[in-house]
Amino acid sequence: MKICITGATGLIGRSLLAHLNGEKGLSITALTRTLHATGQEGAAKGAAVRWMRCDLGSIRDCEAAVEDQDVVVHLAHTNSPLTSDRDMPSDALLNLVPTLNLLQAIQRTGHRPHVIYPSSGGGVYGVSSSNTPFREEQACQPNSSYGIQKLAAEHYLRLGAERGYLTATILRIANAYGWLLSPERQQGFIGTALYQALNGCPVRIFGNPRNVRDYVHIEDVLRALRIVIGRREPFEIFNIGTGIGTTVAEIVALIGKATGQPVTCVTEAHEQARFLPGWCVLDIGKARKELAWEPKIVIEEGLRRMVREAGAQPAG
Repeated sequence: MKICITGATGLIGRSLLAHLNGEKGLSITALTRTLHATGQEGAAKGAAVRWMRCDLGSIRDCEAAVEDQDVVVHLAHTNSPLTSDRDMPSDALLNLVPTLNLLQAIQRTGHRPHVIYPSSGGGVYGVSSSNTPFREEQACQPNSSYGIQKLAAEHYLRLGAERGYLTATILRIANAYGWLLSPERQQGFIGTALYQALNGCPVRIFGNPRNVRDYVHIEDVLRALRIVIGRREPFEIFNIGTGIGTTVAEIVALIGKATGQPVTCVTEAHEQARFLPGWCVLDIGKARKELAWEPKIVIEEGLRRMVREAGAQPAG
């Protein structure tokens, strides 16, 4: 099976390459803007990994990347809910246009691959009026440019499936965690908060600490990705989360327990924070039923793993 992964040097991209490590019968094309920065991350011993420089702004590059691929996992994306609204035309140029280039390239090559698109369970649904878990068939009303573009990409994939030049699976992923992240990032609260706590710094909080989110460990996300890589229905959408809501304040308390250290917080003003939804939890019943998938790592265990992994890493 030939698999092309866009955004292969991103967080999920690197993790997916490592997850496929040792799996025979796979030929992987890992796309990146700059080859010198890859260092062959996640190169799978049992799978042939070919690193390829690809500018998704170029139709020619896209055609070369997808020409004979069986599966395309489209992970490339550059913004976040807190940053996407600052310059919407630029946001569309950097994120939506490259996706359309990729889809046009697929249509031109005529190979009809299966496209897997990790969308945003937190971004596409919008604001909940009832605080009940979102289901895939519910109407989506995203309240950020980030969510609008994720939903637009879903619809373009649906259109491609209806017109027969691809098949597609959409995974609406909740708040994925499992990596320590730079505190300068404005997406990935658990990763940035734990990094700050382990380094004795106050945890930066944007928005209301009572905001509720669905946090899913990256290993559970990767299992879902691997399952749908092996499927090929015309068009499907699945929520990938836990179905459990946890507030930002509760996450901070759990980080304190996992580290065994007191955690202090500082709330920082952000012009877009007031638009963050107060509640977002995903109903994962469809994934349980049709994919035989469900999360295995509860939040407490996920945090303990991150602390252990941080302790095993060399200083600096």
